[in-house]
Amino acid sequence: MEATLDRLAALLPEAAEALRARRESLREVRLRAGQPVRLCAGAEEIPAGGNLEAERLQHILAALMDYSLHAREEELRQGFFTLRDGCRVGVCGQLVAGEGRVLALRCVGSLCVRIARPIPGCADALRPWFMGPRSLLLAAPPGMGKTTLLRDIARQLSLSGVSVGVADERHELAACIGGVPSADLGPRADVMDGGPKAAAIRMLLRSMAPGAIVTDEIGGDEDAGALSDARRCGAAVIASAHAGDMAALLHRRHVSEMLRDGLFDAVALLGDAPGRVRAVYCREEGGTAWGLESSWRA
Repeated sequence: MEATLDRLAALLPEAAEALRARRESLREVRLRAGQPVRLCAGAEEIPAGGNLEAERLQHILAALMDYSLHAREEELRQGFFTLRDGCRVGVCGQLVAGEGRVLALRCVGSLCVRIARPIPGCADALRPWFMGPRSLLLAAPPGMGKTTLLRDIARQLSLSGVSVGVADERHELAACIGGVPSADLGPRADVMDGGPKAAAIRMLLRSMAPGAIVTDEIGGDEDAGALSDARRCGAAVIASAHAGDMAALLHRRHVSEMLRDGLFDAVALLGDAPGRVRAVYCREEGGTAWGLESSWRA
């Protein structure tokens, strides 16, 4: 996080003073061609400097990618790339498609740098639902702190004596450098960095005998199958999913099926502000079905 903020200050001298002043509360830095730099800190959005020229935005993008577009090509197809300290850069512009899939982004028009800020202890309120370890799903819209909470849950489980396997497809949870985590995940964390999370989970199960699997942003059949394998092997699973509320979560087919099948012991809904837990839902004693509102209690 500090490295990214220092680099942004060097690349954006017009915003350097504002960056330094809001260093502790900064969540995002948004760069758009033809618009001022905007710093999102707490509930504030602060414009800094004059309008960014499109050519300069391209230069900033190249610098953040260490002038190696080819090495980042696969990430860019997903609309983002991750920096070495775990900060994620969202990229938006003109899509160039071929053979039914997106091949590249051209004429980039905006960037969103999300600041990965470790907050030790931020998961304390959720300890009853992940210690043991127990299986927990974090659900929230983007930007509500799911990844930060997952990182602290992994750290706390690791410190408690649990071997934690981290499937870090997007390089955000562990911020590995050369395969070694730079984020604090405690003394008993093993990280599979990059690659599809389903494959990483199965490799962790075969090679590291984890007591808990931690991963971010679960989605389709492959993820569900790998998490089911983890539960059958006796590992708890702690994961996150995008959803604004419980109804939206239950309308996501793969997630709804995982809840119905009992992969998770509890669901924590986040919202209102980053890291704030709005509600925790648990299966009723002896319950077998997830998906009906009547089968949850806060």
